[in-house]
Amino acid sequence: MKSIYYAKDISELLYQLKTNKGLQVVGGCTKIEEIPEKFISTKNIYELNQITRHERYIDIGPGATISKILHTGQNHLPPILYDAMNRMANPMIRNSATIGGNICYKGHKLTLYAPLLALDAKLEFKNQNETISESLRNFKEVPEGYILSNIRVPLIDAEVSIFRRIGPEHAINLDSASFAFIADIERNSIAKVQMAFAGAFTFHSKNIENSLVGEHLPLTQNDINRIFNNVIAEFYKQTTDQMISDVVRQQFFNLVRYSLEQLT
Repeated sequence: MKSIYYAKDISELLYQLKTNKGLQVVGGCTKIEEIPEKFISTKNIYELNQITRHERYIDIGPGATISKILHTGQNHLPPILYDAMNRMANPMIRNSATIGGNICYKGHKLTLYAPLLALDAKLEFKNQNETISESLRNFKEVPEGYILSNIRVPLIDAEVSIFRRIGPEHAINLDSASFAFIADIERNSIAKVQMAFAGAFTFHSKNIENSLVGEHLPLTQNDINRIFNNVIAEFYKQTTDQMISDVVRQQFFNLVRYSLEQLT
C-alpha cells in the first residue's frame, strides 16, 4: 500500500522529510512510471508555486505547473524558455507537469533542461537550517535532506534564440533530446553565446562559448566550418564513454550548423 503525506508549507514539508525515512518529494507525477511507496507532493504548498518577476531574472517555484508559468505571458519569460514550454506535450499534461519535476527527473533529461542550462539557471535548495544555491550546470541531484525551493532564470532576450526538440513527438526515449542556442550581438560581433543539448546525455561547453565571443559577423562559410569542427571535437571529447545513436549525434551536429548559419 502506498503512503501519501501532506504538508501545508515548506516547514512542514521539511519536517515530514526529516521524520519519515524514504519519503520522496513529487510534483505532478506526469513522468513517474511507478509511484514511490511513500511520497509527498509540492502541489498545494503555496511558497513552492509562486512566480516572481524581477528586473533581470524571474524566480519560479518548483511546484509551478508549466501552464501557470506560460500564463505569466510571453513578454515576461526568456523567449527560448517560453518556446520550449509551449511545445511541451499537450495542455492537459502542462496543467499537471511542474518545472521542478522536469529538472529533477532522474536519468533522461527532459524538455526544459537544455534551455535552462543555456540560460544558466540557478537552483535554490533549502533544509531546516539553511538555503544554498547552485548553477544548473553543476547540478547532479537534490542534496540529501534538502528540497528544491526555487529556480532563478535570467531574463535573456537575445538577437538569436533557437530551441529544438528531437525524437518522438509524444514520448520520451533514447532518441529524445532538446537543443538550445542563444547569441547576443553587439557592433557586428558576437558578445555572448550559450548552447546546450540534453537528453540521454548532456552537452555544454564553456570553452566553445568563450571561443565564439568576439567573432566578427556575418560569419563566413570558412568561419562556420572552423567553429563547427571545434564543436565536433569538443563533443567527441565529452561523450567518449556515452552510448549515443548515430541519429542523435547527427541531429545535434545539424542543429549546431543551422544555428551558426543564422549568424551569417
